[in-house]
Amino acid sequence: MSSGFLPFWLPLALFALLWLYLLLHKQFRLAERTIDEVTVFLRKIDWEEINQLFDLGEERYLRVVQSDYHYKRSMRVRIHKAREFLARMYHNVRVVHEWANTELQDVLHKTPAHCTEREKQMMAIAEKAAHFRALTMFRLFELTLWTVLRVEKWPVLRIPSVARLRQCGEKGQLDLLDLYGELREASAGLALIYGKQFYDEILAVL
Repeated sequence: MSSGFLPFWLPLALFALLWLYLLLHKQFRLAERTIDEVTVFLRKIDWEEINQLFDLGEERYLRVVQSDYHYKRSMRVRIHKAREFLARMYHNVRVVHEWANTELQDVLHKTPAHCTEREKQMMAIAEKAAHFRALTMFRLFELTLWTVLRVEKWPVLRIPSVARLRQCGEKGQLDLLDLYGELREASAGLALIYGKQFYDEILAVL
């Protein structure tokens, strides 16, 4: 009886934990977000460091010039950095997504043909933000597994590339950093209607 008890209850327990996580996560989100509640919640992105981290050429260079021990140590650090930077980017896009959804509440009843150019741009931002969040969540899941399983220490496997994580899609045709950059520019452009201060602040942080 005990052998059948675990398989039956285990999925229910996992589902309950997932439901509890989503419920708690929802409490830390704002149902509505105005422009005043955007920039203050954004997390600083260091583009120089991010571009260096996701540079395949530099990653290959480290493999050549470093000893096996130091290369594994470097990759461990790069995995942690990638998780940190992608988590910041995911957070920022979530904030922008919530802002876009708030702005779009007044146009839900409109057809695309009756929307203004600004409203169409906001819809495009919301769509790109949802796409970016889905892609990034998958990458964060991968990085979490790599961290927990200590993949850089496995002797029989080649250490997975951190730099290649920026490429998504079946053939790697989607670039996470480029998609984030598009969202950054589009968000700053739409914030300009509220004044140049908001425009500058978004560009400085995103």
